[in-house]
Amino acid sequence: MRVFVLLFNAGTDNEGIHSLRVGDRNVVLMFENEDDATRYGLMLEAQDFPSPTVEAIDSEEVEAFCADCNYEAKLVD
Repeated sequence: MRVFVLLFNAGTDNEGIHSLRVGDRNVVLMFENEDDATRYGLMLEAQDFPSPTVEAIDSEEVEAFCADCNYEAKLVD
């Protein structure tokens, strides 16, 4: 399944994926809808975060990354 995530410094050596700290867990949001991901990115910018890039990616790839890093993936539908 194709999802959308928010990346900071996309395409650089300092690339990072947006995550939330929920209790003692890091959670990566996977958006079903590109427009929702874009709106969330704009909300982050309004809170003085750097401008994120919305990237389409396979959900299995995100889930594998999260498993490797001991993060949790959450689908936003």
